[in-house]
Amino acid sequence: MKDLDLIKDILGISLPPERIEENQQSYKDILEEIKKLRTLDLSNEYPAVVFSLFTPNKEHNDER
Repeated sequence: MKDLDLIKDILGISLPPERIEENQQSYKDILEEIKKLRTLDLSNEYPAVVFSLFTPNKEHNDER
């Protein structure tokens, strides 16, 4: 089974086929919602979080 090989390769664990099927059914709705989110064009949206190595205080940044 392809799913079993993929899970073993990625996670490094072996799961019985019935456990794989159970997990797929449990997360089916979530996966469908993720597919919908991936279709959204967010190129003009500003990210909610921006990571910066610099502090907001410019004077402090110039000391480096």
